[in-house]
Amino acid sequence: MANAEAQDGKAQGTAVGPRWNTLYYDDWVAREGLDLIRGYKVDDVYTVPLKWWPRVGGHAVQIQLDGTGDMNGAYVCEIAPGQQLEPQKHLFEELVYVLRGRGATNVWYEGRPKSTFEWQQGSLFALPLNTWYQHFNLAGDEPVRFLSVTTAPVMLNLIRDDSFIFNNPATFPQRYDSETDYFSRNYKTETFMGWGHPSDVYFTNFIWDINGLPFHPSNRGALAEGASFEVGHGVLGSHTLRMPGGRFTNVHRHGPGAHVLWLSGEGYSLMWPDGGEKVQANWGPGTLLVPPSWWWHQHAIVSAEPAQHLALKLSSKRFKVNRLSEGTMRSSKQGGQMVEFDDFPPGLMDEVTAIFVNECTKRGTPMNMEPISGV
Repeated sequence: MANAEAQDGKAQGTAVGPRWNTLYYDDWVAREGLDLIRGYKVDDVYTVPLKWWPRVGGHAVQIQLDGTGDMNGAYVCEIAPGQQLEPQKHLFEELVYVLRGRGATNVWYEGRPKSTFEWQQGSLFALPLNTWYQHFNLAGDEPVRFLSVTTAPVMLNLIRDDSFIFNNPATFPQRYDSETDYFSRNYKTETFMGWGHPSDVYFTNFIWDINGLPFHPSNRGALAEGASFEVGHGVLGSHTLRMPGGRFTNVHRHGPGAHVLWLSGEGYSLMWPDGGEKVQANWGPGTLLVPPSWWWHQHAIVSAEPAQHLALKLSSKRFKVNRLSEGTMRSSKQGGQMVEFDDFPPGLMDEVTAIFVNECTKRGTPMNMEPISGV
């Protein structure tokens, strides 16, 4: 009888309680009227189709790629020329990168003064946890498009209550206390030694241009350079890496949720689990990919021009949520999860080199396999 009633309820569209093998986050995205992209990558965040999102008053698409482990996710959103989105607040973290356009954002707690800051293409900022905020497009002739990485999936799946997530009165003054200079362009630099070599990290709440701060040498590959950012006081971290064309990086692995957005160049990322088949994910400007948790992966630049990516990821260097990324860029010689060229297992260097040579040869790209030095 119970089964018959359940089947009858489904047929008539009535509520029958939680369904088997579903995620609350997936159902929430459906209720919001948005598409949810899964898989290994999004080909181009600049052109991916969007749908109207009534909650925010703009067009958007939700993204949860397989490598997130359902711990975090992303969305792309657009603001029409001269328009603004609806005020929002939520009990999950959000890290925003501006893909194109220029605008401004108001941030406030109920009954407290608003903080306002302007941003442009290339800006990076975090929204303080559970504050009100509202985005504005300051240009009257072009839309704004931005990419956000959030902890919405894990929070919604754990709490399973929209009102608790979106109408919660809690404040977090240790993260944000209505400071008038909170979103200034000031930053401080600290040296991170967790990877066995000095690595400068920028601490700030707002970055006007991710390429506007000095880069430091990286042990990812010969002539590689980059910068690491701790934006806001949350658990979402970020870094950018730039490498010359015709080169590939060392092999490394880490935990879930590293959204790798390619900003320039052309290439592929080779990804595989221990003992498993290799997956080749081709990319170009605008491609977003997330390597699956604890899969080995290597980025290869097959264009003659340099390539750059921005990684927006779960677990910052200061505020960890798991131990899976502790040794990401520490050499395997020191117990880490990065394999240097001279430590590649037998046959692996030949295999990855053959793929790389083939891809570069098709494009006429000169190749350079010089060893990493100077870091």
